[in-house]
Amino acid sequence: LVEYIHNNPKVSIIIPIKDKANITRTCLKSLYEKTNYKNFEIILVDNNSSEEETFELLDEYKNKYDNFKIKRLECEFNYSYLNNEAVKLANGDLLLFLNNDIEVIDPNWLDIMVGYAIQKHIGCVGIKLLYKDKKVQHAGVVLGYGGVAGHIYVPYDRNDVGLFGRLAMPYNYSAVTAACMLIEKKKFKEIDGFDEKLKVALNDVDFNLKLLEKKYNNVVLPQVNLFHYESKSRGYEVTKEKQERYTKEEEYMKNKWKEKLDKDKYFSKNNL
Repeated sequence: LVEYIHNNPKVSIIIPIKDKANITRTCLKSLYEKTNYKNFEIILVDNNSSEEETFELLDEYKNKYDNFKIKRLECEFNYSYLNNEAVKLANGDLLLFLNNDIEVIDPNWLDIMVGYAIQKHIGCVGIKLLYKDKKVQHAGVVLGYGGVAGHIYVPYDRNDVGLFGRLAMPYNYSAVTAACMLIEKKKFKEIDGFDEKLKVALNDVDFNLKLLEKKYNNVVLPQVNLFHYESKSRGYEVTKEKQERYTKEEEYMKNKWKEKLDKDKYFSKNNL
């Protein structure tokens, strides 16, 4: 393990976008300027962008960095498909799925995540994501919380230790959010990637559950913090069409996983 970390395995950072160049610029700038771990590549998946500012940003970074790739996919938005396609271009031993509304604030974030992700028994690695006001946006996903699954400890203070120290120490969870999720590529391939029937919602939960079936552990590292400006790019599920789509994907998950969604073995409902 020590030797493998010393060899700095390459990380492929996959970021889907649609315009919102100012948000994407903040993300990219922080990745390149605030990340101590240097052996990474960025694969930016451009899905139906149309604004000139976006194209100028992508050209700027492509000309500036030789580890910056662009994959353009002109199709309906399908988060699972976009990421599965991007993985085909990935040269890294590890895959980091990242939203474009993430900002790095901890220089050692990727070093720590890699140290966990390369361990044989670990599937997905997540971290503590914070709103701009430093309240918790994500620190683990609990099955059956608020529906099929939900984020726990929202919006606790950044420095709150949480129940039994869960916001201060690494803990196993059923799932972590794909807003920032690291996994070895060989494990990704072992479970055949993301389920493309889940186009927008719950695809990360499904992904994590498939890893649990393979006896891997998914872990959240609350000692690692990044900002997450949630849903700025795609918006919330507020329209009738979006609500109907979410309901369909929720039903798909319930049919696929059935009783496994009723009880989270990593978190007691008595603590909700």
